[in-house]
Amino acid sequence: MNDIQSAAALSKRERLNNLFDRVEVIYLKALRITILMIATLLIAYTLYLAISGLYGVAQSPNSVREAVATVAANEIVDAEETDPAGAAAVNGPVVDPAHRKFYAGFVNRYYTLFRTKFEPYRQTEDKTLSRDEFDDNFVQSRARLAAVTDGTTRFEPDRADLESLITTMSAAAAEPKASARLKRYKGARKVAVKHEVQKTRVETRSGWNSYSTSCPAWYESPIGCPEQRQVDVPYTQTVTAMEFPKGTQSHAQIFRAMQDEYFALLEQRRTTNAANADLRRTEIVMGRVRGSESLGLALRIFGGFIALMFFFLLIAIERHQRRLSAALDGNNIAEGPEPSPAPPKTRRQTAAT
Repeated sequence: MNDIQSAAALSKRERLNNLFDRVEVIYLKALRITILMIATLLIAYTLYLAISGLYGVAQSPNSVREAVATVAANEIVDAEETDPAGAAAVNGPVVDPAHRKFYAGFVNRYYTLFRTKFEPYRQTEDKTLSRDEFDDNFVQSRARLAAVTDGTTRFEPDRADLESLITTMSAAAAEPKASARLKRYKGARKVAVKHEVQKTRVETRSGWNSYSTSCPAWYESPIGCPEQRQVDVPYTQTVTAMEFPKGTQSHAQIFRAMQDEYFALLEQRRTTNAANADLRRTEIVMGRVRGSESLGLALRIFGGFIALMFFFLLIAIERHQRRLSAALDGNNIAEGPEPSPAPPKTRRQTAAT
């Protein structure tokens, strides 16, 4: 009876041990898969940090170049003059002959453009500009020469701007919109237009001066004396003027408006390009800082990866030992138990033999 109970208890213990062994095997497999997945993610993230960090550190703010500002012809054909004003000529010192030659040649070419593309649409009463008058109104070559001579303006950028200006203005003059505007002015006639104009006139009015003593009994209440004074009285006057229809501008106004629009757009885009270049340089500097931090983080993650691989190695060793132990146990069961040694013979058994 005791033997049967012992065998049953032993059988339960073996089943429980087998259950624990199976659970342990499942747990080790799940742990091995989890560690491999984490290790793969870590090594991939480490490579990403290393590559991005090296890229950020390798960038240099000095590699950023400001984009060249340009203006297209179709961007200035709709420009209208808002504040026409000629600039005064400036008598500058003696300049480099090459600079003087360039500006003189540019004025000749620019004046030719004006004469051939815009002046044919002038009306009879419009002024006819000579070459020097055109220079003072639109180019101001003497002022440019003076600025280049005293170092206020650099010659090469100014020359590039003027060359780009004449190219853009030539293309703009060939645009259908520009031709339509010039033809509209050529055929336009002035009409009577009434305007309300605010003016003032001086009127004499009666008033009271509390500080005056020029009348009898000035000291009695109310203190002071009456007086006549002049005051400015505003009034509105309707003025009739002969003007072109609204939206019609002369050939010179169109020419100036297009030129002003060109320089306005050019300056605006230069400012934008300079700001973008500064922003890019700042981004590169910040990228270098982030790159250094990424490299440090990549090294730390790689250290964690090595530690995780060491833990995985321990699990692999334990798994290998378990397989080796199971193989040895299987061999022992197949061979059976070793025979016990025979007891030594006695003297009587030896004699009988």
